[in-house]
Amino acid sequence: MRYFIILIAAGCLLGIPIRSFASDLFTKIAFETRHSNGDSTYHISFDDTWENGGHGESEVEFPLASTMAGVSLAVGNRHEKKPNLTKSQFCLTWLGVVSQAAGTMKDSDWIENDAAFGQAPHAGKDLYTESDAKLQGTIYDMQYAYHFSLTNSLTLGPIIGFRYQEFEYDIYGYRGKYWTTPVSGEGKVLEYRITYKIPYTGLSSDLLFGKNKQFQLHLTFVYSDWAKADDRDNHVLRYKLLEGDCEGEAYLINLNLDWKCYARWVLSLGAEYVDIETDGRQHQSYYAGPYKGITYDADDRITSSSWSSILRISYAF
Repeated sequence: MRYFIILIAAGCLLGIPIRSFASDLFTKIAFETRHSNGDSTYHISFDDTWENGGHGESEVEFPLASTMAGVSLAVGNRHEKKPNLTKSQFCLTWLGVVSQAAGTMKDSDWIENDAAFGQAPHAGKDLYTESDAKLQGTIYDMQYAYHFSLTNSLTLGPIIGFRYQEFEYDIYGYRGKYWTTPVSGEGKVLEYRITYKIPYTGLSSDLLFGKNKQFQLHLTFVYSDWAKADDRDNHVLRYKLLEGDCEGEAYLINLNLDWKCYARWVLSLGAEYVDIETDGRQHQSYYAGPYKGITYDADDRITSSSWSSILRISYAF
């Protein structure tokens, strides 16, 4: 709710009274599907005694290969003397994962003193396994954009918004090597949840072209210096819980080509790139087994990088 209030307040600061929506008001509903590729990764580093391995690092990469579908609702108005150009718009979007198979999770570990584990010195990754990932997730996004008319076909203006992303994984099986020894196993090995909260600001632009202005190119570039990432990793096999809390930055680029194919119907093809980089701390604890009760903290870095191709059909009234 507070982010909704921020959006409305920002509109007032820009000198956009609510009554400005009264002229050339429109409402648009859209149905969207998108296919994404990328990853959400956490990388931790820690120091122990030489007898226990010395300096160590661990990285777990979760795949974001998924198909999502959802709906968006937009309300806005157009420039009075240029009715083809959008003046201002408030949009709400919801997306959910519809395909659970997400690809391969990769787990890598580096240990400084291999001899502590009875191993000869080993270059590169000391432990590496791959597992099968199943994914559930949602994305919520709300944004407000105000466009200044630069020409009869081009607009440019500020955009503010808030994006919430939550992904939950069930990880099954593992296969790989511990130093030079092959290892493998079956069943559920890990449960993981990652949440990103991203308030953002940026620029939005529309370009109309074509004989009857039936095509529109829409570009947004937004940046956040307030991105927050929280994750929870339950290592089922080792009765170990890892919880991270990080903050950092993010940027998102979205490009769409709209075609007014029939009356009020618009068909859109687009692409989106998202990059998130955060740093913080991770708390680790054993909740069962021989190490129950042992806890410690580590430096944590949570990042995500993904590409999405987008297909959307919308109706304006």
